[in-house]
Amino acid sequence: MSTKFVNELAEILLLLSNIEDQYNLAAFNQTEKKVYYTIATRLANAPKCNITDVINSSGFSRSTIYKTIKKFEKQGLVKMEQSFGDKREFNLDLISA
Repeated sequence: MSTKFVNELAEILLLLSNIEDQYNLAAFNQTEKKVYYTIATRLANAPKCNITDVINSSGFSRSTIYKTIKKFEKQGLVKMEQSFGDKREFNLDLISA
């Protein structure tokens, strides 16, 4: 690997670490972080995000997603609301730190 690539990768990882510290994500495991990043990515690219979107994008089970989202709700990171259009579905939103 080139030195340039390694240096750029190190900078990106440092930036990610700083973001995780800033948004209180550092204590979460890799699965939980992937769920959070999946929600953030979906919201950045679509008007809404629901649990099914996160399941389909992440590849994790509904149970894993639901438990993780409940954990994020308790931490004040994610808000979950029942969908108006489909009462079986829940829409997700990130809460600003």
